[in-house]
Amino acid sequence: MNADLMSTIEGIQNQTTVNAILDIMNRAISNYGFERFIVSGLPDPGMDVRPFVLLSGWKEEWYERYTGLGYVHLDPVARHCFSTAVPFDWSQAPYDQENDKAARQVMEEAREFGMGEGFCVPVHMEGGMQGVVSLVGSPGHLDEKQRFELHMLSLYAHGRLRYLNGPAGRPRGRRVITPREAEILKWAAAGKTASEIAEITGLTPRTINQHCENAQKRMGTSNRLHTVVEAIRHKLITL
Repeated sequence: MNADLMSTIEGIQNQTTVNAILDIMNRAISNYGFERFIVSGLPDPGMDVRPFVLLSGWKEEWYERYTGLGYVHLDPVARHCFSTAVPFDWSQAPYDQENDKAARQVMEEAREFGMGEGFCVPVHMEGGMQGVVSLVGSPGHLDEKQRFELHMLSLYAHGRLRYLNGPAGRPRGRRVITPREAEILKWAAAGKTASEIAEITGLTPRTINQHCENAQKRMGTSNRLHTVVEAIRHKLITL
């Protein structure tokens, strides 16, 4: 795994204030060509998004307009987070440009504020809660490795900010995984596929996948990458 990314993740883990994480995230995303970001939960229809916002690096004027007018419920990017766990470019968020006038208005106004392009990481949390880390900038230059790194960075930042923003986000006791699960998650954190881990460990890819699923169930995470991030965050694996 990218040493700079791990250094950034460790830096986020060591912070005890939201503002310190704002500085780290601004530096980190600039290395990938992004300018601004927001980290938030996503509310149910009709609810105010502001209590769910964990950290905003948006322009203040746009933030006040977006949150005050309830744009989160009209924004196709935010809506798409409920139907996918895979990071996506803002331009990939589906909506009917002819008939969905409200969604079109949000996207047009965002462009007026210099936010015409971006990269979004959906976050699926325990209990069915939804979240998002959304980065402002052009994602067209990103390769698969960079997308993976931004995915991991976003999940980690979201988790740490939930922890700092109150007891609801704090872990309920130490989470436990087996030594074999820890070994496999460590290889997964290094970017190895199930087939590559199987070759390294002498196990079958099917067994590797089963260990990952077992670790996911133990930790209450939503996917393999989320499991890796949480295992690092709770120091169940070290890199």
